Amino acid sequence: MDWRAVRMVAAGRRSPLAVLEPGGDRVLLAGVARIARVGRAAVVNWRRRHPDFPAPVAGTDVPPQFDGRQVVAWLLAHDKIEVPVGPTVGSLVVAGAGGAARRFRVDDPHLVLAEDAADTDCLSAWAADEDADALAALTAGEFGATVSRLTAPGTGPLAVLGGVRLTERFRSGSGGLRVRVEWPARLRGAASDSRAGGVVQHGTAYADSGEKCVCRRFDCGGVDPVAWCQEHGDEAGPVMEWHPGGGLRCAALAARRAEAAARR
Repeated sequence: MDWRAVRMVAAGRRSPLAVLEPGGDRVLLAGVARIARVGRAAVVNWRRRHPDFPAPVAGTDVPPQFDGRQVVAWLLAHDKIEVPVGPTVGSLVVAGAGGAARRFRVDDPHLVLAEDAADTDCLSAWAADEDADALAALTAGEFGATVSRLTAPGTGPLAVLGGVRLTERFRSGSGGLRVRVEWPARLRGAASDSRAGGVVQHGTAYADSGEKCVCRRFDCGGVDPVAWCQEHGDEAGPVMEWHPGGGLRCAALAARRAEAAARR
C-alpha cells in the first residue's frame, strides 16, 4: 500500500482513505500480511475469527484476492496498523560487482514486492545527488549489484543476491531527486540480523535426510545446515542447493517437491 498518498492529507480534513485509488489494488493474503507487518498465519486467523473481515473480490478459495482499500480500512478500524504521521527513512546497503559497498539513506521509501518470483521488485525513494551518482555507479555492472541489507517500512530486513539496477532518476519541480531501484523478485531473500546484513540462506540436501539429522527443517522443504551434522558430517554446507530464506523461491521449492511427490 502506498502510504505516501495518505500522508499528503492534512489531519482532520478528510478521511485518509479518500485519497486512495477507487477500489484499491487487489492483494493476496501475503500482501495483507506485509501491510500489517505480521505473518500470513496471523491474517488467516483474523479472517477466521472476525466475521467483518473483507470478503474476497476475485481469485479462488486458494488463493483469494482482496480489495486493498477495504483491507486497509479494516486494519485501521481494528488497530492493526496506524497511519504514518511524518516522513519515513530507510537504509540501503549496496555492493557492486567489484566488492565496493556503500550505505545509503533513502527518504520516504516506497517498496513494492512482487507476488511471483518471475516478476520484479521495486524501491523508489528520495535521495541526495551524490548518493544517486554512487548508486548508479555501483549498479552499472553487467550483473547489477547486490543488496546486503534493506530496511524500509512495511517489511522485515531484506537482502538481494544480484541483478539490482538503478532504473530511474526523476527530479521534481521542487528540486528533490527521486530514484527507482529494481531487481528480480526471485533473488530476494531475508537479511541477517547484523547491521552489515548478508543473506540468510538455507537449502535442501541432495540426499534425503534422516530423522537423526540435526539440520533445522523448514516447511518449504529446505534445511538450515550446521557446521557438523550427525548424518552429513562436515559436508552439509557444500552439498546444499541454497535459496533465500523466507523468500519467493521457498514457495517455488515447496511446489517442486510436491510435484515430484505426486509423480512417484
